[in-house]
Amino acid sequence: MKIEIKKLNKVYPGGYKALDGIDLTINEGIFGLLGPNGAGKSTLMRILVTLMQPTSGEVLIDGRDISKHRRKVREMVGYLPQDFRFFAKLRSWEFLDYAARLAGMNSKKDRRERIDEMLTSVGLYEFRNRMANKLSGGMKRRLGIAQALIAYPSIIIVDEPTTGLDPEERIRFRNLMSDLSRTETIIILSTHIVGDISSTCNQMALLNEGALIYHGTPDLLVEKAKGYVWRAEVSQEEYEHLKEDYPIISTIPSGTGWEIQFVGEKPSSMKAHRVEPNLEHAYVHYMDNNLNHWNL
Repeated sequence: MKIEIKKLNKVYPGGYKALDGIDLTINEGIFGLLGPNGAGKSTLMRILVTLMQPTSGEVLIDGRDISKHRRKVREMVGYLPQDFRFFAKLRSWEFLDYAARLAGMNSKKDRRERIDEMLTSVGLYEFRNRMANKLSGGMKRRLGIAQALIAYPSIIIVDEPTTGLDPEERIRFRNLMSDLSRTETIIILSTHIVGDISSTCNQMALLNEGALIYHGTPDLLVEKAKGYVWRAEVSQEEYEHLKEDYPIISTIPSGTGWEIQFVGEKPSSMKAHRVEPNLEHAYVHYMDNNLNHWNL
């Protein structure tokens, strides 16, 4: 199974171009869609799940145009939007039961078993009888993840998956996605949190201002940042000057100044040591440089 996105454009009333000629192929496994807020990620997700029509271009799933097979696509897709909503007067298990019935799971026994399985996998089984509107923010997000997975979808699309989750919950989510990636499933994670991509995805794309500006592996993006990440100890005055011209990744108090990590060309007058880059470094380096530098 694969998703092919061809010359996809979305222009909103008033002329704002949310997507600008996107060409992208997504294969089975975990695919990360990364970019700053306003990059066009949510617009692309809504088109993929047939909630929005593109202005032009097409999306094919195994060669079938999704605009002509909307019902079939919706049967295949599990979707967690960024602004996930639910019926407040349902208990957690009742909400999942409702979602399962909407997805075509007609057997009450099968639904009950699947609901228990999903509540356990997202750590909500002991809260199965709690009203959904009484769950904490992180619990609501986990319930949303469960409803996206309830009907065994072959395509899973999650927009800002770890918003509102604490560190333990984020680890649980990533482990769950890793388990699902061993099946014949396409999982698309759309996020602005670099950690969601670096620990789970084998392919990724980077959007900025509606344009596709990187498509490849996280490792290749990291490779491009080698030689541009530095660690140095600086005074308060040096720090104030440096942050005007360089992205500062981290700052740790050190004596009368700071130990910092920054991205870019090292100033010739500064004593600094190279640091092996990670995906966050690479993302910051990329966004701080023009496209020609990357030879994309």
